[in-house]
Amino acid sequence: MIRLPLILAAITSFGLGFSPGSQALAGDAAESGFSQFLGVWTLKDDRFQQVWDGDTVETLSIPNHLTHCTTANTFSSVSCAVDAGGFKGQIFWVADPAHKTLHHLSHFGESRTGVGTGQIDTEGNLINRIAFTDEPDGTYRIYEYDWVSDDEYTMMSRQFNADDEPTGNWYGGTFVRVTIEAD
Repeated sequence: MIRLPLILAAITSFGLGFSPGSQALAGDAAESGFSQFLGVWTLKDDRFQQVWDGDTVETLSIPNHLTHCTTANTFSSVSCAVDAGGFKGQIFWVADPAHKTLHHLSHFGESRTGVGTGQIDTEGNLINRIAFTDEPDGTYRIYEYDWVSDDEYTMMSRQFNADDEPTGNWYGGTFVRVTIEAD
């Protein structure tokens, strides 16, 4: 069973990786780590996987997925507009250099709002904890973004219950940069 709003919540964060070796959260866009994921992203081979019953892995094809990420008025904030096969959303990330933290706010569809924080490691990989309004109270997701190359990263989202135990539900995929050629 496809749970499009939750799939898209995973996709809310997919463009939000950071390049290996970046100086996270300091200086300008390049130093904040944001420059690596600025641009347009899509699912590699349109492929996305998920588990919703704690056991059954579903492999989905989500063609025409695009995420456009750009700085949002300052070097330390980024806005991503997402169109995942017609389901639309918005992601806003802000870097807090004083605390080396990222703040996440997203909204998808009519009712999915996500709020959370995360941190970037020295390799530019990101771990983020996000709670969503359309998931059970007390649950949250841990998103992990790991860079494969400057133009590709993996994203995995695992759900945890109110007792901080994994539910067995997860989703994820590999994302690649889209090169748009000028006319």
